[in-house]
Amino acid sequence: MRSALRYRYSRWDGTQVPSLTADDVLDLMADDLLDSGDLRRALERLLAGGGLARSSGGRLEGLRGLLERLRAMRDQQFQEHDLRSLVNDLRDRLNDIVQQERSGLQGRQEQSATAPEGAREALEQVLARKQAYLDALPPDPGGMLTALNDYEFMDDGAREAFQELLRELQQQFLGNLFQGLQEGMQRLTPEDLSRLREMTQALNRLLEQRLRGEEGDFADFMARFGDLFPGVESLDDLMSQMQRQTAAMDSLLQSLGPTQRRALQEMLDALLQDDRLRADLARLGALLQRLNPDGPRGQGFLFSGDEPLALGEALRLMGHLGDMERLDRQLSQAMRELDPSVVDRRLMEELLGREAMEMLEELQRITQVMEEAGFIRDTGRDIELTPKAIRALGNKALRDIFAEIHKSRFANHDAKNAGLGLEREEDTKLYEFGDPFHVDIQATLRNALLRNGTGTPVVLSPADLEVYRTRFLTQAATVILLDMSYSMVGTGAFREGKKVAFALNSLIKAQFPKDALFLVVFSYYARELDPLRLLQSDWVEYGGGTNIQEGLQTARKILRGNRADTKQIILITDGYPTTFTEERREGWSGSFRSPGRRTGQAVEETLKEVKRCTQDDITINTFMMARDSVLVDFVHEMMRMNRGRAFFARPGQLGSYLLVDYLRNKRKVI
Repeated sequence: MRSALRYRYSRWDGTQVPSLTADDVLDLMADDLLDSGDLRRALERLLAGGGLARSSGGRLEGLRGLLERLRAMRDQQFQEHDLRSLVNDLRDRLNDIVQQERSGLQGRQEQSATAPEGAREALEQVLARKQAYLDALPPDPGGMLTALNDYEFMDDGAREAFQELLRELQQQFLGNLFQGLQEGMQRLTPEDLSRLREMTQALNRLLEQRLRGEEGDFADFMARFGDLFPGVESLDDLMSQMQRQTAAMDSLLQSLGPTQRRALQEMLDALLQDDRLRADLARLGALLQRLNPDGPRGQGFLFSGDEPLALGEALRLMGHLGDMERLDRQLSQAMRELDPSVVDRRLMEELLGREAMEMLEELQRITQVMEEAGFIRDTGRDIELTPKAIRALGNKALRDIFAEIHKSRFANHDAKNAGLGLEREEDTKLYEFGDPFHVDIQATLRNALLRNGTGTPVVLSPADLEVYRTRFLTQAATVILLDMSYSMVGTGAFREGKKVAFALNSLIKAQFPKDALFLVVFSYYARELDPLRLLQSDWVEYGGGTNIQEGLQTARKILRGNRADTKQIILITDGYPTTFTEERREGWSGSFRSPGRRTGQAVEETLKEVKRCTQDDITINTFMMARDSVLVDFVHEMMRMNRGRAFFARPGQLGSYLLVDYLRNKRKVI
């Protein structure tokens, strides 16, 4: 019987990769879009820095995070390993072999004492020559290896130890170049060397043909030598593999000091024992470089650890570090070009794991997901947000602010009083004289049946009538007056003000379609702006002063021509007036700064404009993002003149305070 499938669920731990929706991507870019309105810059920052996917709770790791993780892994390798011991270890092993041979010669010397005189003299001569040869061995491991390769060992243990070392070095060096030699090779016989030489020459001919623009017979080459290159399917694959392998050897040599580098190079030359093969391999390296000058190259690394490495381990580590360098360059290029597709997914998975590869795939999908959802479009010269995306940003801002309201315990925005109104509610009441005649037919018939019993005809009386309750909604015109001075930008209040304007625009269009919302931005001057243009940045001109007077004047002129029952200005600022605009006089007008006094002419002209707004029955509600005493006095004077309200907030509180106030003043239940 087939066993039932079992599933385990656990809390999100940050390692799972979220599958991003278009709304997720828009959410991740929202703050950047409100800051600059630059879609390309927002995408670039998202791809580089990632973010928190709120809908799924998982963090999207950006290219920069992946790059930092890669570099931390690489640095760990540098801190763990020590290459200085590589040549020293080989020298020690050769010295141990020589010492073992000397001990063997000494044992033979002792045995010769019992041999016949003629045999004893011949043996002693041989032993003397052997000792002299060992005494004359070069001190460096490369020269020692070459000399011992021509030496006839007398001690069986020393001979086997040397042959084992030779096989090990040959496997590590040649196995690094030709992966098919990594297993099963005992020692390079003359036949093996002849085949390697033949293969290298054939490969050089293929590469020379490629260099001339000709197509060589790669299939024939692989039929003869394919066992040396497992997994290779094309000449390009073979070239890439060989370049990575030769780059690993070059990196190892460059990472050693001059003395150790020379010693290791001599040992590697001694392993081949074939000058022609060495020359062919050098030619192979030169051809690879000419055909692919941008391919992997060796580079020196600085190690500071104490973990020793054998030659094979060092070569594998160099190959691994070379792959890390290649991935590093790809990630850096992806950030520069805003294109994660330049990163090798296979290499990412090999080095950083499957989770990192899946994260890369999510980054690659970002633009596609936005296009498929209709959130961005390509204009031919650039990419831009669509109206659909702008509406979604407004709805998102509204949801965010209501979330803050909920956290701030502003739970209920409407008073629930019953009575006459103009907008129908879902609950009902018995009809009273003067109520709008919005009859609930089902409830009315039920009342008649309960009064008279079942049967036909059903006789209705005025007492049976049940009508829907109604709610009176005031029609309002609102101007958001947003300060864009330097200090607003520095504290983050400017971005919050833009977010609030988006939220109010979405709220009014969705729930209060008869209302009107306008936006005026100001610093040293004021101008009206379409709320949807908040995502653009060409209109922003920070600094130059805080001209609240011209901002109020511009808002008043907008509201003067509106027939709404309620007119209000929502002023979002963090400073007192420092600049004003003088009325046109004798054919000219101009802007002036106050003479440096906080209660100077700019404040006086601003209060005059407050008075004009009051006379036009316009309420000014002020959301002040600072709390110094002089500023508080100025705001209180505005309140005294206008009967509006003031809220002193800090960045992070603005949205909840403002929308709570708007909704509380919006609905009156009669």
